[in-house]
Amino acid sequence: MKNSGWVVYLFTSNEKKEIFKIMEFKTIKQISYCLNIDAQTISNYYHKLIKPRGILNNLILYQSVALKL
Repeated sequence: MKNSGWVVYLFTSNEKKEIFKIMEFKTIKQISYCLNIDAQTISNYYHKLIKPRGILNNLILYQSVALKL
């Protein structure tokens, strides 16, 4: 079982100075559903295989890893 998730920081503009919303997801597919973008496009953006386009210009995507104590 994976203990990781995804955190999306959505900004009000392309300059990424003011945070509009912070969202947490368990899968890229959930991000895809919320943002109405193909999961493959989100994955390619995260791995820097494509340049950001559309709403991807206004967000930063992080993969979070849960620590076992």
